[in-house]
Amino acid sequence: MSYSEIPKFLVSRRYISLVISFIVLFSVIFLLLYRPFSLAVWFSTNDTLRFGFTLLFYVGAIVILIFSRWLMNALQDRLTVTSSTYIWWIMGENLLISLLYTLITVKLFPVEGVATPAIAVRALLCVTLILAIPNGIIALYAAYHSKCEELEATQYQLQQISTDYKILKNLKDSEIRSAAEALHIAKQTNMPRMVSLYDNNNTLRLTINIDSLYYLESEDNYVKVHYKHNDKITSYMLRCRTSTIEKSLEGTTMVRCHRSYIVNISKIRFLGEEHRMHYLSLDDESIRHIPVSKTYYASLLDALNNTLPKA
Repeated sequence: MSYSEIPKFLVSRRYISLVISFIVLFSVIFLLLYRPFSLAVWFSTNDTLRFGFTLLFYVGAIVILIFSRWLMNALQDRLTVTSSTYIWWIMGENLLISLLYTLITVKLFPVEGVATPAIAVRALLCVTLILAIPNGIIALYAAYHSKCEELEATQYQLQQISTDYKILKNLKDSEIRSAAEALHIAKQTNMPRMVSLYDNNNTLRLTINIDSLYYLESEDNYVKVHYKHNDKITSYMLRCRTSTIEKSLEGTTMVRCHRSYIVNISKIRFLGEEHRMHYLSLDDESIRHIPVSKTYYASLLDALNNTLPKA
């Protein structure tokens, strides 16, 4: 992932509806305030015809935004969405929306003495101004959210390094040899305590103790890593295919239980069934129930049975 790639939350399917809702709400408030100062604004809630076309315009604008963000989400695996790409993409949205507004204005509500090119330019400037503010707020929030997530992950890794250093510092030579032997045995038994997670570009993003890892959640082209840090569940969004990260976790206690979920079976507290659907709960009450699909139910049970102490 290049340094200029936009925050992942801006292209995540989960946040598209929230982003569009915020843009629409902001634009409605802005236009209500801006209307008295413009001759080309024909929006109205009093006149039936104008109100009908106001709704039509907003529906058209929402359709453009939804299709645009859906397309961006669909192409993100093939296209690295950098800051400049995102800005040009937003400008394309603005152009389409302003063309829709210009078309309705010229055909149905022409302004005497104002030429079509002038209306088109005014519409583009107005739409750009209106959408620049909510898009800017959303981008700043997404960047802040992403940086907070990365900072949490960095703090976690520094804490792990500090803990390991303190342990090694207090070890004697004989104990160091014993620790090295224990590490060698752990590697031979394919039960690593630390796992390294890489993104699509094979860049190391997070090294995490398996005991801290709770579950992974697939989301679009990302995997959301849920782990415990400072006694609370924290998440980190990793741009990676679920199948790829699953290979990195082979031989650990991380087992797939659903098309979208991989769980740490050592953290499972309860496995139940409700309305013919299986689910599991983990040993942290802040984590909601995680679904278990029929496809992975048998393999999950086998993994759980294999971890139980032998009689």
